Amino acid sequence: MATISHRSYLRTLAQTMLAGVGLVTALVVLADPYDLFGIVNAPGLNAKKPVPYYFRNEIKLARAQRVQANQFLVGNSRVEVGFDPASPQFGGSAYNLGLAGTGTSVAVGQLAYLRSGGVRPARVVAGVDFHDSLLRPGERAGVWNAPPMPAAAWRWRFETVFSLGAVRAAAATLAMQGNGEAETMTPRGLNPLHEYAGFVRNDGYYKIFRQRAEEGAAMLVQRAPYGLDREGARKSIRALLDVAAGDNPGAEVHLLVYAYHAQLLAMYEASGVWPLFEEWKSILQQEAEAARARHPQARIAVHDFSGFGEFNCEPIPPPGKGGSTRWYWEAGHQKPALGEEMLRRMLASTPATGFGMELTAQSAELNRQRIAAERAQCLASQPGLFAEAQEMVARASRQQQQRGG
Repeated sequence: MATISHRSYLRTLAQTMLAGVGLVTALVVLADPYDLFGIVNAPGLNAKKPVPYYFRNEIKLARAQRVQANQFLVGNSRVEVGFDPASPQFGGSAYNLGLAGTGTSVAVGQLAYLRSGGVRPARVVAGVDFHDSLLRPGERAGVWNAPPMPAAAWRWRFETVFSLGAVRAAAATLAMQGNGEAETMTPRGLNPLHEYAGFVRNDGYYKIFRQRAEEGAAMLVQRAPYGLDREGARKSIRALLDVAAGDNPGAEVHLLVYAYHAQLLAMYEASGVWPLFEEWKSILQQEAEAARARHPQARIAVHDFSGFGEFNCEPIPPPGKGGSTRWYWEAGHQKPALGEEMLRRMLASTPATGFGMELTAQSAELNRQRIAAERAQCLASQPGLFAEAQEMVARASRQQQQRGG
């Protein structure tokens, strides 16, 4: 029996390893779980893409550049799941850069990265979150951290092909094609929350609203005593407006106050942060006024979608697995259907009145009157919503006291 030489063994081993690497690379590139290559895009094979778990920011930025977008939605999960960049309101060329669990600094970093690559946004729709400006225990006010920039291109590009995570993502891409409830991301960055269909079927909308509301009540009770980070809010909004509108004649920048459901706003009242919410909106309006003076060739507007009107006061289905909603997944996240209505009102040639009205020094008092009138109507039609909000905040307060918080 012939003996295989040491050199032949090593050569065969190297060839086998290279073949394995080649097959794995081909699998990842052809499955294209992060939609970075575009070699194959076939329905039933790999057209649906999973939501990335790693390098989400880098992948979204690369995809935005690949489709040559020049209109951008930025913000946290309320943007990521609530606004479809394929909306006819954009007329094409839009991308949703929203990232769950992030704040304004990430949006600033995203736009700065695109600007450094020569992209001049024609339009930026930016969601800004009141919760980010409520101080946490031990947090110092007025601190503005430098925007996080994407990881080095070689690093994330390598890991999105040559890693176990990439192989798992490729396998998940192939396996999810027939699953209508798989967690996906569209080619332009929307997470449509298809998986919520299963949650609704198993738990019902009431339980989803209740669980998220209890989490929100605990957060508000914890942060309410520490107040509003006024200087931090000003710095973050100023940076966002400057990176979007600076040296960018003709750009449109739309800041939006999220369309929080009435349940969440009722908890603002019960926890005592409503005056801070009003003050925060005034800060947005003032910073927009100042930015218009710095960038007179840009169109800068603040739109207030908060309130208790026909959209925000949508009835929450009763306990059980029945019932549905048109506008909200739960109190903190609107569905794309409401996002479409918000886009229509923001981007229309005639500024909206009521829901989504533009905040200016002249309209601020009218807007407060609008919200007060809506609240009276919402309270009259759904008193239980306000009572339940008070009950959840009171319970969260008792629990915090028991923990010694």
